[in-house]
Parts: sequence; structure tokens; C-alpha cells
Amino acid sequence: MQLNTASKKFKYIATTFSFLMLTASAQAGWQVEWIDKFDNDGVNWNNWTAQTNANYNNEVQCYTDDDSTANQNYQVSDGTLKIIARKQSISCPGLGGSQKSWTSGRLNSKDKAEFLYGRIEARIKFHNLEGGTWPAFWMLENRINQQPIKNDDDFSSWPQPGAGEIDVWEWFSNQPNTYITNFFNTNGCASEVRYTYPNGGNDVLQWHKYAMEWDANNISFYIDDTLVTTQDVSTCAQYKEPMFVLLNVAMGGNLGGSIDSSLNTATMEVDYVAHCSPDPSNSSAYCDEATPNNTVILDDDQDGVNNDLDLCPNTPLNSVVDSDGCVLTVPPVLDNDQDGVSNDLDLCPDTPINSIVDSDGCIVIEEPEQPEEPEQPNQAPVAVASGPTDTIYVGDYVQLSADGSADPDSDTLQYSWSQTAGPEVNLLNITSISPTFKAPEVTSKTSFSFTVEVTDGELTNSAVTTLDIFPVVEETANNIETASDESDSSGGSGSFGYLILLTLALPMRFFASRKDNISV
Repeated sequence: MQLNTASKKFKYIATTFSFLMLTASAQAGWQVEWIDKFDNDGVNWNNWTAQTNANYNNEVQCYTDDDSTANQNYQVSDGTLKIIARKQSISCPGLGGSQKSWTSGRLNSKDKAEFLYGRIEARIKFHNLEGGTWPAFWMLENRINQQPIKNDDDFSSWPQPGAGEIDVWEWFSNQPNTYITNFFNTNGCASEVRYTYPNGGNDVLQWHKYAMEWDANNISFYIDDTLVTTQDVSTCAQYKEPMFVLLNVAMGGNLGGSIDSSLNTATMEVDYVAHCSPDPSNSSAYCDEATPNNTVILDDDQDGVNNDLDLCPNTPLNSVVDSDGCVLTVPPVLDNDQDGVSNDLDLCPDTPINSIVDSDGCIVIEEPEQPEEPEQPNQAPVAVASGPTDTIYVGDYVQLSADGSADPDSDTLQYSWSQTAGPEVNLLNITSISPTFKAPEVTSKTSFSFTVEVTDGELTNSAVTTLDIFPVVEETANNIETASDESDSSGGSGSFGYLILLTLALPMRFFASRKDNISV
């Protein structure tokens, strides 16, 4: 699952194999050492870490730790875990705000549940056959430099010693008829083997038990009662130290492939994950919820607190004890009106039985609940596109704008520009509100059209702006210069004539003035 190089991609797409049905493991039996049955109301974070900063293979998902909101990527209900990939644009918190188009979940048990040898098993089904999904159940060595970092010698880079990988079950929706078992390490240990589903991709929609049986010499893979393959790891030091479990759903990228445009959610459902050790005292073929559990609770004084936690190990039978197993010595609480507030705190000591009271023991008069206003459905944004109003010539820098776009719900908008008509231009900053380009060479007035798509994350609207680009005509400047020269030439003769007339006129004006003065 960690794979992100061309050579490893080749290993993933190697020739598909099919295998005959074989008998189940020869192991006499198993006993459960660790199991998560997913029977709570949410993810048991004592068992798992949400690996939120994983980013490999050019995948498009942002891994989150969301198990509670409406867009949760982890849901625990009806005794199963659902890891849900959702199509939604997000500035990914775990990746420094990098923009991603899907969210999803990736759980690992590093530092919380790590295993060396035995049987590791999970019961899984996938809910989707659409292209672009890549669910997986796999393992990594516990010294890998990945979240969570405990600084307990966990500094190894994948797939170096301490960071090797084993894939128990990986499935590509773009290659739906098989699933992959595989190894990645620097020792050249073992290799990829694929199992072909008898009914093709539809089999992935059904529950199956996927398991790995592991000892110092061999690792075997099973689907239900079918042995897929056994690999010799006797000389592989990388698989002789503890490993942890991972469960995730990746989307797209180098290996997930093209995502079906109609796909909005993809779900991997897990019934349980368990680790077992060999137990010759039984004949359990699986490591599941019905397998005997070796966890024996010792409570010698029968006070409900295990011996290893009991700070008062010899309390008398039927004692009321605290969480440390020590006897509680609490005076009796008197509550004469039985309203749940003790006499010493009750300001209304005679409330009728079954009354609803406040913290002072006084009756609460309940006001009728106000009906909730119906939630308004999301409205599509309004897209507006515009360009410059001035005449645009070849070589001008042109700025488009979606500044007039708005969202009726005041949601944050995202923009995507594209050219839809005219000779192709180099449109810069296409996800901004105001992209730019340099007007290209044209020989005549040419129209260009640009479309902006505006989205609030759910709904999208678009608008188009059209503008004309004019060529720069060199002859216009030459004509202006020639006309100017001709004007200067003809004007030169005229100016000379004017000067002669002016020379003659000034004396006449002078004498006229003198004549006027004499008359006066």
C-alpha cells in the first residue's frame, strides 16, 4: 500500500494468478490475544491512530480523524467499522492545507497493538465497484518513521529494515477480479501473489475473512477456507520483528486509477480485526469473535476489580468498593421526598414524588419546546464573468474577473477558469477570481471566450465572457508620419508668405495709430 515508485507499480500489476481451493491451516487451533469487535459507538482510539499526514502515489484523498460530523470518514455502528471516502473539496489540515478533492480514513495500530507471529485476521467487505477506489488491509514494521512517532527507534524509512510491508488484502476497482497479497522489503523476501475471485469483482461486495498466518519461516495467506499462497521468509530478518495493522481506503492516483465521475462515496466495512496465537487445546480454524480468548480475569476477593489493579486485595465479600478495590465508607444519604436531592441541599423538601426538580430540589416548570426551523437546502452559487472594457491589442495583458459571483448561503466559493473559444492562450491562475493572459498574435479582429465554474463545494454554476482582440497595424503609424511631413512642407511656404504680409502690416498699423492720436 505504501508503494509509490515505477518499479513497485510494475510489481503491483504483475501477471494475475489463480489458485485451486486448498485445505485450511494445519494449525491445531488458535486463541485470541487481541481483538477489536467495533461494538462501541465510535472508534476505540486506545487501539487505533488516524494517520492524517499520509500522502502517497499522487492519490487525491485527505485522510482525516473525523468520526463524528455529518461528513465523517469513520463510522462505528451495528457492530462494524465503516471507513468512508467522500468526494468533497478540502484544504487538508494534515498536509499543510494542500488542496484535495476527497476525504477518507486510514487507521493504524502502531504503538497500541503490535504483533510478532500468529494469525492476523479481519472480516471485510467493500461496498463499491466503481473505478478509482483502492481499499486495503495490510501491515508495516513498527520502527517505521510514520505517525504516530513515539521516538522509540521508529526512524526507519519504507521499506528499509524496521519499515518493511506485508499486504494481506489489497483490491483495485480498476482491476476488480483479483486481490493482491504482497511484500516490500530490502531483502528480496517473498513476492506478489494474486487471488482470483470465483465470481469476479462482485465477490468483493460479500463478507470474507482475510488472514495471514506467520511464523519465523513462513507466511501464508487465506481467504475464508482457501489457502492463497505460502511464502518462505526464513532468511528474511525484516519479518522477525513486531508489525502493526493498517486499514484504509485510497482514491485515484498512480494505482487507484481514474475515478468514476458518478462516485460520491466509497465504503470499506470491517466486522473485526484480531490477532491469535497457536493453541493446541482447541481446533479453532479462525481468529474471530468465536475463537477462545486467553484473557483470564483473576479477582480473588470477588469485588469486581482484577488482582493486578486491586490496591485492597482482601476486601470482605459483597463489599462496595471504589475503582481501586478499596471499601467505600460513605454515610447514608437522606432524601425524604425522594426527588434525588439530599435533605441537606434540598430547598424544597416536600416536593411530590416523581416531580421534576432542579439542583435545589424545587419543581421545574417545563416550557413547551419550540419547533425547530426546517433546515434550508443548499443553494447554488451565482456565477459572473467579465473582461476588460477597453480595446485590447496584441501584446496587451488581459485580466478576467469573476468578482461579481456570489453565494446565496454565504458559502466560500472556489473558481476554475477555462478557455472555450478562440486561439489558445496561456491562462494563468485559473483557480483564482481574476486570471490573466497575454493577448496573442492575431491578423484581424478575433473573438475569445472564457468560462468560469464557481462552486461552493457541493453545487456548481458557470458563466461566460467574450472579448475581442485587435491586431496592431504598422501602416497606420507610417501614414500619420507622412501626412505630418506633407503638412510641414506646404505649411512652410504659407508661413513665409505670412511673415511678408506681417512685415508690411505693422508699419501701416503704427501710422494709423499716430493719425488717430493726432486727431484726438
